[in-house]
Amino acid sequence: MREANVSPSPSIAAVVTATLVCAMGVAMARLPADAATPALKVSRVNYDPAGTDLRTNTMYNKETVTVTNTTGVARSLKGWTVRDMQNHVYTFGNVTVKARGSVVLHTGSGTNTATQLYWRQSNYVWNNTGDTAVLRNSTRATVHSCKWTTLKPGYKIC
Repeated sequence: MREANVSPSPSIAAVVTATLVCAMGVAMARLPADAATPALKVSRVNYDPAGTDLRTNTMYNKETVTVTNTTGVARSLKGWTVRDMQNHVYTFGNVTVKARGSVVLHTGSGTNTATQLYWRQSNYVWNNTGDTAVLRNSTRATVHSCKWTTLKPGYKIC
């Protein structure tokens, strides 16, 4: 008599595990690749520019925050704010960031352009040894933040 070639049936645990893994994979596949990346974000903060911390407008303007549009369409920053932990607040006027473009906010004074903005502060804003740049939308909801806790290297890529 010939033996039948019968495979053992999988255990219930194996079936449940396979079903969960499959379901998780389907759920994760539905998430967009950039779900965690906001449309507008703080992309860089120069909190301790190279050189001696002289109290001059030239040095204040080397201290910068860059806000980047991560999407393929232009985005308005009108009414949005950038702030630090000591509640220094800059409110954006009628500013539009081009698709995949950036605007740079300088701490000191200067003439605003489409991509270079000036806070007009007469002192440094960002703490060298630790601070957080917070970007809030026009309804005051935090959209993105960038934190550092060390002096070196003098800038933070976010």
